[in-house]
Amino acid sequence: MPASNFLYACVAHGTTVVADYAPLRSNANAVAALILAKIPSEEGQKLTYIHNNWLVHYITTAANGIVPGGVTFLAITLSTVPRRVPFAYLLDVQRKFNETFTPEQVGQCEEPYALASFSHTIGQLMAKADSPDADRANVVRQEINQVKDIMSQNIERVIERGERIDILVNKTDHMNQTAFAFRKRSTALRREMWWKNKRLVVLLVIAVIFLIYVLVGFGCGLPSWQKCTRRTDQNQQNNNNNVDGNANAAGNDVDMNASMHMGSMMHN
Repeated sequence: MPASNFLYACVAHGTTVVADYAPLRSNANAVAALILAKIPSEEGQKLTYIHNNWLVHYITTAANGIVPGGVTFLAITLSTVPRRVPFAYLLDVQRKFNETFTPEQVGQCEEPYALASFSHTIGQLMAKADSPDADRANVVRQEINQVKDIMSQNIERVIERGERIDILVNKTDHMNQTAFAFRKRSTALRREMWWKNKRLVVLLVIAVIFLIYVLVGFGCGLPSWQKCTRRTDQNQQNNNNNVDGNANAAGNDVDMNASMHMGSMMHN
C-alpha cells in the first residue's frame, strides 16, 4: 500500500489540534478543521465522514473535568482504503498518546500544536499502517478477535444452557414430587369413594328389606300380624274338618257294605 493513501492525521483537544502529521502537501488539514468543529465532545464516538474522494475517520473520548474538550484522533485517507486500516491505526495512535501524556497535560493544552513532539510518533505509526504486512496483520488480528468473540458467545451459551438444564431438572423433580403426591391423594380418594359406595349399597338393601317388611306388615296387620295368624288357624281347622268328614264317610261306607253282605247271606 503506497504511503499516499494516508493524507493526514492529527490529535486534537476539542477543536484545537495539539499534534499532526501530513506525508503529502494538501488541504487535508483544512478538511480536518471542518470535521473537528462538527464533532460533539459530550460522548465518545467512532465514525467516518465522506468528503469527495476522501474518507475522514475519527475516534473521540468524551469530555470530563480533567479534559474538558475531550480528545479526538483523526485520520484522512483515500476512499479506496479499507476502513479497518485507518481505525486500527487510530487505535495505535490513541494507545501511544495515552502512554505518553497524562490527562492533566492534555487538559492544559489550549494553544495549537502544544504537543507537537508527538507528531513524529504519528508519522511513524502511519508508515507502519501503510505497509502491506500491517494490513495482513490487522486482518489476522481481526480474525482472531472474531474467533474469540465466537468462543465467548459459545461459552456463554453453554453456561446459559447449563443453567437452563438445572432449571429443567429442578422443574422435573418438582413435577415428580407433585405427581407422587397426586397419586397418593388419588388412591386415598378412590378408597374413600369405594367405602362410601359400599355403605350406600348396604343402606339401600336395608331400606328395601324394611320397605318389604312394612308392606307385608300392613297386609298382615302390624304389629301382631293377627290377620295372617288368623288365616293360618282357619285353614288348619278346615283341613282338620275335612279329614274328620272323610273318616266318617269311610265308616258309613264300611257299615253299609257289611249290612248288604249280611243281608245277602240270610237270603241265601
